[in-house]
Amino acid sequence: MEKRQIKALTSLLTKIAGLVFIAFLAISVGVIFGTLFNDWVREEPMTPVQSWNEEMQSPLTFEFPETDDVYGDISSEPETVLDTLTVKYKVQLGPFPEREEALNIAAELEDQGYPVFVSRGVPCYVQVGAFANPVNADQLKRELGEKGFSAFIKEE
Repeated sequence: MEKRQIKALTSLLTKIAGLVFIAFLAISVGVIFGTLFNDWVREEPMTPVQSWNEEMQSPLTFEFPETDDVYGDISSEPETVLDTLTVKYKVQLGPFPEREEALNIAAELEDQGYPVFVSRGVPCYVQVGAFANPVNADQLKRELGEKGFSAFIKEE
């Protein structure tokens, strides 16, 4: 009878040890995933242009012209295509002392078909284009100047 009791006790302790191990494993996996995905969970869902008190903006759309001669008057040499192009020249407007003024200018430019980006913070800047080629950036700056906007090229 004594061997039977020892065997039952050993079996019970083995089952308890297994349950403790499984509980420890579950807690460890939870801690690991919690640590790994902490930044992902806390990431802000808003775009850099919007703040919490603004309405959600619709995504920008851009329609390509249907004629083939759109780029015929550009006098620059074609850019060589690299594996990755480095954006060095940004065409911007501003600085605007109030964000509302920058958003109004951005909306006006967006209505004219330009892709825009409004910086955060004050003073605000409206970025209209980013280029690897300074000739293309200068072309856009002149085009905006002809439409009454005072643009400048920020070189990075």
